[in-house]
Amino acid sequence: MIRGYQVVAGAWGTLHWNGRAVLEVAEVNAEIEMQRADIQINIAVDSKMTGLKGSGTLKCKHVYTSAYNDMLEAYKQGLDVRHTLSIAISDPDATGGQRERLNIGNVWFNKAGLAGFNVSEVVERELEFGFTPTDAMYQEMIG
Repeated sequence: MIRGYQVVAGAWGTLHWNGRAVLEVAEVNAEIEMQRADIQINIAVDSKMTGLKGSGTLKCKHVYTSAYNDMLEAYKQGLDVRHTLSIAISDPDATGGQRERLNIGNVWFNKAGLAGFNVSEVVERELEFGFTPTDAMYQEMIG
């Protein structure tokens, strides 16, 4: 029987970007979308997977500017810089005390907030990214 305390909590999540811990991360999501084409067989319309597309977002509390400056300068030079993200959750209450880690290679950024704020809120910056799903792999799994 699974108990409520065994459900994994995001407070135990970490993000590494090109091997460096991103301590100011507030939220990260990565997903794949199956590209499909309709296939008609007689009168019925079925579906065939034709490709995979990876995308995600990450939100960081604004602490440092240097990584954004490095990215901006590379883009201004016309460089299509690629990255590696490693997303892990190490909740001590997870089944068997196990850890989940997804490594994603060939990550590119589609959108990166450079500046902005709301007077009544902590400043966060959001980045939208893409990746090739064939470059994603669970290195560690729970259960």
